[in-house]
Amino acid sequence: MGFVELGLRPRNGRVLRVLIIARISTVHQDLRSLGDQIALCEQRVREMYPGPIEFTHIQSRGSGELLDREELLRAEQAVASREYDLVVVEDLGRICRRNRAIDFCEQCEDAETRFLALNDTIDTASDGWRMSAFFASFKHESSNADTSKRIRRTLRQRFREGGVVQTLVYGYIKPPGATSDAEVTKDPAAEPVWDEVFRRLEDGASFGEVSDWLNATGVPPGKWVRSRQWNPQLLAQAVRNPILKGVRVRNGKMSRRVNKTGRRKTVPAPESERLERVCPHLAFVAPERYDRVIALLARRNAGYSREHDGRADKRAGVPRKRTTWPGQHAVCGVCGRFVYWGKYAGGRKVMLCSGAVDYRCWNGVSFDGPEAARRIVSAVLGMVEALPEFDAEFAAKVREQIATGTAARDTERARLDRELDTLVHQIENVTAAIAAVGQSPGLLEKLRTLETRKGDVAADRAVLCGRPVPVPDLPPVAELKARARAAVGGMDFDDPELSRVLNRLIPRLELLPYRLLGGGSLVLRARVTVDLASLLPGGLEGVVRRELFVDLFDPPQRAAFRERVVALRASGATERDAARQLGLTLTAAQRAMDLHRQMAAAGISDPYVLETISESIMYQGRRLREIAERVYDGGQRIDPSDDLGGIR
Repeated sequence: MGFVELGLRPRNGRVLRVLIIARISTVHQDLRSLGDQIALCEQRVREMYPGPIEFTHIQSRGSGELLDREELLRAEQAVASREYDLVVVEDLGRICRRNRAIDFCEQCEDAETRFLALNDTIDTASDGWRMSAFFASFKHESSNADTSKRIRRTLRQRFREGGVVQTLVYGYIKPPGATSDAEVTKDPAAEPVWDEVFRRLEDGASFGEVSDWLNATGVPPGKWVRSRQWNPQLLAQAVRNPILKGVRVRNGKMSRRVNKTGRRKTVPAPESERLERVCPHLAFVAPERYDRVIALLARRNAGYSREHDGRADKRAGVPRKRTTWPGQHAVCGVCGRFVYWGKYAGGRKVMLCSGAVDYRCWNGVSFDGPEAARRIVSAVLGMVEALPEFDAEFAAKVREQIATGTAARDTERARLDRELDTLVHQIENVTAAIAAVGQSPGLLEKLRTLETRKGDVAADRAVLCGRPVPVPDLPPVAELKARARAAVGGMDFDDPELSRVLNRLIPRLELLPYRLLGGGSLVLRARVTVDLASLLPGGLEGVVRRELFVDLFDPPQRAAFRERVVALRASGATERDAARQLGLTLTAAQRAMDLHRQMAAAGISDPYVLETISESIMYQGRRLREIAERVYDGGQRIDPSDDLGGIR
C-alpha cells in the first residue's frame, strides 16, 4: 500500500518531509553501513511517494541500549516539532532498544507523523502496529541477550584453556600475536624490582614512597599503562593483581545495566562467576609471601576504607560529583586542583589538595572539612547581614548596565526576526519553483540549506526570548539578606540542593597557604568570591559581587591576644599586668608583643604571611624539597606581591 493510497498528504501541501534515522554499533559494524541504511530508506520512500521529497538524516554510532544518547533526544524533539510527515528506519532497533522504541512510535502517532520500520514491517498507519512493534522490540532484546551469553560462554572456556590474555602488569613479556598464557614469559630484569617492592611494603613503606623509588630508579610502569610514571594508585592496582603470585583471575567484576539510561556500571561479581587459573611460571612472589603482604596492607589501610565493621557504604551508588560541599568546588590556591575529601583513622573528615595526594603539589595542609564549611557559610552570612543600603551612585551604574543589556537584547531579536522573515520568503519561492519544474537537485539542495538555516535562526531566537527579563532595579538590601538566610541558613551540607545553591552563591573558593610571621605550621585561608546576584532573578549577574577571606584555623595565643596585649601596654600596663588581666602566662604576653614588633618592622598589619614554595622547602625540609625538584608540576600560581592580605 503506497503513501498516497493511505490518504496522507504533506503538511505544507508541496514537499514531503522525511526523517531517516540510522545507527550502527561502535565496534561491530562498518561505518559505511550508515550510508547503506539511508540509501535503502530513501529508495523505499521514493517508491511509495512520487512527489517532491525533502530528506533529513540523523546518524549515530553507539549502543542501542543507551537511552541518553544525544541523537535519540534530537529524534524525539524532531518528532515533537510536528515538522515531519514521515519517519523511516531500517528496523526498530536502529532507534533504541526495549520499550523506549515503542514509546517513540507512539510519539510519532501523537504528532500525526507516520512511522515505518522496513525490516520489521511496522507501519503506524496500519491497524495492529503495536503488536508488531512489541514483538520486534522483544526480538531485538532477546538477540542481544543471546549474543551476550554466547560471547561470555566462549570467553570463559577460552580462559580455562589458558587464552584471553589481554593486558598485563609490569614485568611480563607477551609476544606479538600471543593468545595463551603459556606464551607469556617473565622479564628477568623485573625479578629484583618486585622483590624490592614487596620488601619495602613489608617494612611499612606506603605506596607513595615505593612509587617514588620506582620513578627515581627509572622503572617503567608497563607497556599497557598510559602514564609514563608510577603513582600510588597505579602501584596499588598492580600489587593487588594475583598474577604476581602466579594466579590469573577473570570475572572479578561484572557490568550491570542502569535501566533508566541504558548505560552500564561496574559492580563486584558473585563468587560463582569468578574464574582462577594457576600459572606457576608467571609468579614473581611466592604465594605465601604475597598473601601475607596483601593481608598486611589490608589491616594497615583498614582505617581509611569507606566500609567499616560490615556496615553499608553510605556513598555506594552515589556519583562522585554529588558530594558534600565544598567537595568538587574548592580548589588549591597553589596548583588549581580540586580539594578532595578524606578521612583520618580516628574518623575525622578532612580535606586535602588532590595534587598533594598525587605528589604534584607542595600544599599538603589538611583541614577539618565540616568545620571549614560552617566557617565559610557563617562568614558569608555575616557579610550579607553587614551590607549597607546601596547608594545612589552604585544603583545608577546598575540601572545603566541593565538598560544597555536590554537594548542589545532588543536589537538582536529584531535582527533575528528580519532574517527569519527573509528565510520564510526564500523557502516559499524555492518550493514554488520545485512545484513548477519538478525535482531539481540544485533546488532541493537550496531548499535543504534554507530549512537548516531557518531552524538555526529560530533556535537562536527561542534561546534569546527564553532568557529572563532583567529586573528593573536593585532590590532592597533587606530582601537580599532574607534570601541569603533562606538559602543557606539551615546548613545541611549533605543536601545536594544546598550544594547547588552554594556553588552559585560562591562561584570561586580558593584555599591559600599562610604562615605566622616568625615561624610556625602552615595554615589555610579561604579566599571566597560571593555573588549575591545568584539569589535574585536574572539580569544582575556580577554586579553584586564581594570577596572575603576566612581563616580555616584557630590562631595561637600570641596571634589571638596580640591586639589586646598591645592595647593594654599602650595604656601603661606592664606585660605581667596584661597577662594577668587576660588570663595568659607571662611568656604568652611577651610572645604577643614580640610578634607585634616583628609586624611593625615588616610594615604589615596582618600577622600571617602568604607562603611560597621556596619558603616551604626551607621550613619543611628534605621530603618537600624532593617533591619540588623531582615531580612537582603544579606551577607557582601565587604571586607574593599580590595584595591578598588576609581579612582586612
